[in-house]
Amino acid sequence: MFFTRLAFATVTAALVAATPIGEVEGQTIAKRETSYGNPDLVTDQGNRFKLNFGSTSGHPNACPGHYICYIPKNGAQHGDVSLGNPDNMVDEGNRWRLNYGSTSGHPNACDGHYICYIYK
Repeated sequence: MFFTRLAFATVTAALVAATPIGEVEGQTIAKRETSYGNPDLVTDQGNRFKLNFGSTSGHPNACPGHYICYIPKNGAQHGDVSLGNPDNMVDEGNRWRLNYGSTSGHPNACDGHYICYIYK
């Protein structure tokens, strides 16, 4: 019985070690995050974020060549709610991440935290 289990384990280990990885070669790995850089001001308008970059260079992932760009999001439209000047705004797929670089964060986003998350 012992030798049967040992033989089975050895064969299984050999199959795992010999399995080619050809199935993954040539495939593109999708990015999980998209950074929108360091906007001068992020404003939550309910159904979208308004990112103000303060120059026409914008950000390549958001709105290259524009001062202001809009990133759509789920929610009902409402008046402007400032989320301040995060060091980095990132789309993580199921949520937005705002990195503030200090524990003061922003009172409308995550007061007292370096990073705040806004779920989609």
